[in-house]
Amino acid sequence: MSYTPLRLEDYDISPTHGFLPSKPPLRRLPDPYYTPWEQIMERFNQFVLAHQIRRLVRKALLLSQTLERVAIGKTSQADRPFPNFNLGTIHTFSGSTDESWFYLVTTAIEAKCARGLNAIIAAVEAVEHNDIERVTYSLQQMALSLIDANFILERMYERCDPYVFYWKIRAFLAGWENMAEAGLPYGVLYEGVDDTDKFSLDNWQSLIRRFRKYAGGSAAQTPLLQAFDIALGIKHYPTGEKGQQTSVADARNRLRNHGVPEPPVANSYLVQMRNYMPGGHRRFLEDLAGACRVREYVLLTCSDSLLLLGRSDDPRVLLRRAYNDCVDLMKSFRDKHIMIVSRYIIAPAKSGPSIPQRVSVAAPSRAVPPAPENRVPVNYASRRMLGGRAGGDSLPADPTMYPQTNTSAIRPTEVQVTKSLNWDLPNMNRSKTTSPEPVAGHGSKSGLARQLDGNAIARGTGGTDAMQFLKQVRNETAHTKI
Repeated sequence: MSYTPLRLEDYDISPTHGFLPSKPPLRRLPDPYYTPWEQIMERFNQFVLAHQIRRLVRKALLLSQTLERVAIGKTSQADRPFPNFNLGTIHTFSGSTDESWFYLVTTAIEAKCARGLNAIIAAVEAVEHNDIERVTYSLQQMALSLIDANFILERMYERCDPYVFYWKIRAFLAGWENMAEAGLPYGVLYEGVDDTDKFSLDNWQSLIRRFRKYAGGSAAQTPLLQAFDIALGIKHYPTGEKGQQTSVADARNRLRNHGVPEPPVANSYLVQMRNYMPGGHRRFLEDLAGACRVREYVLLTCSDSLLLLGRSDDPRVLLRRAYNDCVDLMKSFRDKHIMIVSRYIIAPAKSGPSIPQRVSVAAPSRAVPPAPENRVPVNYASRRMLGGRAGGDSLPADPTMYPQTNTSAIRPTEVQVTKSLNWDLPNMNRSKTTSPEPVAGHGSKSGLARQLDGNAIARGTGGTDAMQFLKQVRNETAHTKI
């Protein structure tokens, strides 16, 4: 069959911005029809804190059908600058810098990897023309793109605090797929949609069928990593099962039978996550899988028997090295992802929510001398716990959103007075601030932001066993090396 070159533009993919839109997102929708939505977004954080947001928005499903994607929260860019990129967030759930930074890091990776998408298209075409030097060069360009992705991902730690992310932000990113442990065994019912208002408890079985199970925001929902997987021939299998990478015989058959499409990705979760992508991006992955034979080309061109006789500057040696560099960088990226999940999800979930203990100050038996002019006395009795780190976020404490800052679970902060001591600063007996302690009364096992016991599974926002899934995907990547 004749080869039809793939064009990124045919799939709503930008050659310069990759899977991001070529134009910045609108700050406001100009059509007056959307004015009520825009008015909600102007005070979105306040509505969330006041628990008013549910009754204000019920039209997301209709819009999602038009966009060919599932009705679940996504992110956008513009406004606050991200270093080296003209990126920022327009709206966030929490209003925190940590949340903005989390989105901006992942968005910057998408922007920087546009070069890699162009290189993938070039590599596919070069294989069709049996141009070994061009295939090698395209793989080298893909490697440069992956180097950028690794570097940007490491910057997650700069301005996104793990404690803030887990206890304040992550719950907003969660979905309701495979979330029985979080108190959502049936998913979520969209009231006022699909004629749910016509149902009653008398026909509850029909009503339960109307519940929807959607995964939350997940890195698996970006087509970027799946595109690199397809380009490099990295296979992923159902979690908990082992598979086998393409053999030389399979590669030979696939190269000879150009009209035979590549079987779909075997990991059903990754396939399911394509439903959360724009339609054009999803079709790009499907068509790329049918057209890309880069790994097969490298396998046949760079067999071990031939490479044993080749020089270090042999084009075949350079081709295999370029391919393996890409695989190594994909593994490195996934190693970093596992480290982030460990630090931002596993560790906070195991340790539980905590706050600093109160400081007990001993009062002197005689008048306290005036404080020096260059020191400001601390009024411990009037201090309050705010819903953020030292320095404070823009949000106040809220016992529902932020249980770790629920001051109702804490004894009133006050000075504990003793009269047995004289004012002798060097020997004054006062307790020091100790390490954080678990918040009293926070024993809830429901919700995504919750403390886990030793045997509990830390699930990703997509509902998977996060660590098992990520480690298997990482290992499958490593085993792809030639």
